[in-house]
Amino acid sequence: MTTPILVRGHEAVPIDREVLADLPRETEKIAISCASGLRHESKWSGFPLGAVLEFADAPPETTHIAVTSADDCHVYVAIRDALSGLLAVEQDGKPLEAPRLVVPDIDGMRSVKDVVAIEAVSLDSGTDPTALERHPKVEDTDS
Repeated sequence: MTTPILVRGHEAVPIDREVLADLPRETEKIAISCASGLRHESKWSGFPLGAVLEFADAPPETTHIAVTSADDCHVYVAIRDALSGLLAVEQDGKPLEAPRLVVPDIDGMRSVKDVVAIEAVSLDSGTDPTALERHPKVEDTDS
């Protein structure tokens, strides 16, 4: 991880390796479901998303986290699901080149690689979060 991750809540706080080093680290077995239909279970190590969000003072009315990657992929994950996830920095004991969002039971396409921003957001109950998402690699191949 060479670039800090911008975490937004009531505050906007860049977090880097030094800041993350002070957080509790967890390892969990989480399966990722790929678009091909295959499921890959790995041991992911990283930082609980709840602890990461505390840096930016996530508001209590937060309904989702919005996560953006370096290639402009942008996804929304319900906060109740996100709090069981990790900002992963290792997969099966091997360091990742960049942090990855890993949350149990979300679609693999939404397991964002190379995370550059995490924002606590409050969406209206009638808002479909998937309608706000961007998946540049998928969109580029459709044309």
